Amino acid sequence: MKKKLILTLSFILLVNTAPMSVFAEDIDQKINNQTKKIEEIIKTEQDAKDFLASLENQIKTIETEYETTLAEKQKNEKEMNQLNNDISTLQTKIEKRNDQLQAQARVTQTNHEQESILTVILSADSFSDAISKALAVNTLVSANNDILTAQKEDKKELDTLKTSLTETIKILETKTEELEEKESTLAEAKLDQNVKINEIAATLATETAEKEKYVKQKDEAEKQKQAQLKAIAEEKKKEAEALALAEKQADEQAKKAAETAAANQATAANNTASSSNTTSSNENTNNSQETVTPPVSSGGWSAPVASMIVTSGFGGREDPTGISGSFHDGIDFGGASGTPIMAARSGEVVSANYGGMAGNHVVIKHDNGYYSYYLHMSSLSVAAGQSVSAGQMLGGMGTTGNSTGVHLHFSISTGLWSGFVNPAPFLGL
Repeated sequence: MKKKLILTLSFILLVNTAPMSVFAEDIDQKINNQTKKIEEIIKTEQDAKDFLASLENQIKTIETEYETTLAEKQKNEKEMNQLNNDISTLQTKIEKRNDQLQAQARVTQTNHEQESILTVILSADSFSDAISKALAVNTLVSANNDILTAQKEDKKELDTLKTSLTETIKILETKTEELEEKESTLAEAKLDQNVKINEIAATLATETAEKEKYVKQKDEAEKQKQAQLKAIAEEKKKEAEALALAEKQADEQAKKAAETAAANQATAANNTASSSNTTSSNENTNNSQETVTPPVSSGGWSAPVASMIVTSGFGGREDPTGISGSFHDGIDFGGASGTPIMAARSGEVVSANYGGMAGNHVVIKHDNGYYSYYLHMSSLSVAAGQSVSAGQMLGGMGTTGNSTGVHLHFSISTGLWSGFVNPAPFLGL
C-alpha cells in the first residue's frame, strides 16, 4: 500500500511539473517520458532500500559481535575475581603455617638447646624411656618436615595461581581493546545509517522544496555524525590524558613511599623491640597507606578519588557503546588502574558485587537519605552490610562491565538505582 501511494504521489507531482503546452510534444511522448521518470524513481528507491537492508545486516552483525565480546569480558572478570579470592585464601594458610613454625621454634628455644636423638637416648633412665624419647623427637621432626612440605606445595600453588591471574589479565586487556574497536565501528555504522535514511528521503522527494529539506536533514545528520565522532575522540583523549596524569602522580607517590620505606628501615634497624611489635607496626603502616584524606565540600561530601580528573560530566551524552542511551547519570573520573576509590560520605554498604553493566561496583546508603554509586572497579575492599566512614577505601579503579577505559563512574541518587541527581554540587565542582 505504501509503495502504491508513493508511486501515485510521484506520478501526480511529475505530471504537475510537466510542460503545459500540448502542442510542444505529442501526448504519448509525454506519457512515455513520465513513465520513464517513474521507473527511474522506483529503481532508485529499490536500490536505496537494498543498500539500507545491507547496512542493517552489517549493524546486526556488529551488535552480535559486541554482545559476544562483552560476555567474554564479563566472564574473564568473574574468573579474575575468583583467582584473587583463591590467592587470598592460600596467603592466609601460608601465614598461619609461618606462625606455627615460629611458635615451635620459640618452644624449642624455651626448652634450651636442641638435643640430638643420641643425647636424648643417653639421658634416658631406662631402655623403654630411651625409646619413648627418641619417638617423641622423631615425631616433632616429622611434623616440622610435614609443615615445611605443605608450605612449599602451597607456595608453588600460589605461584601457579598468580601466573594464571597474570595470563587472565592479559586476555582481559586484549578483549577490552577489541571491544573498544568494535564499539567505535558500531557507533559510526549507526550514524551512517541515519545519513543513508535521509538520502533515501531526499531521493524520493520530487518537489524542489521538499528535496532541499531532506538534503538539509542529510547534511545535519552528517554534521551530527562528525560532532559525535569528534566527541568520542575527545573523550578518548581526555581518558588518555587522565591516565597519563594519574600514572605520573602514582610514580611520585611510589617515589615518596620508597623514601618513607627506606627511612622506616633505617629506624627499624636500630629498634630492639620484639618481632610481634614489628609485625604490628608493619600492619599499621599498611593500613595508613590505604587511608587517604580527600578534600571535603561544604555539604559534608568528600572526593571519591584523590585527584578528581573529570572525563565526562552529568547530563545528556551519547553513550560511546550505543547501549546505555543518551543520558549520563553520573560523573566519570579518569585515572590509572588500581587507583584507590574512597567513600564520599559515611554510611552503610547496601551492595558490593559484580553486574554485567556496572562491573565491580559498590552502593552506599547515607544518613541524609541519599545513595552514592562507584562503578567499573577493578577490585572490592568492602562487603554488603558493612558500615564505612568518609574517606575509607572501597577498592581500586578499573574498567569492568560496560566500560571503554579505566575510570570511576560516580553517581548520587535519592532512591536505590533511581532518582539520580548531578553529583557535581555535592563535591564542590
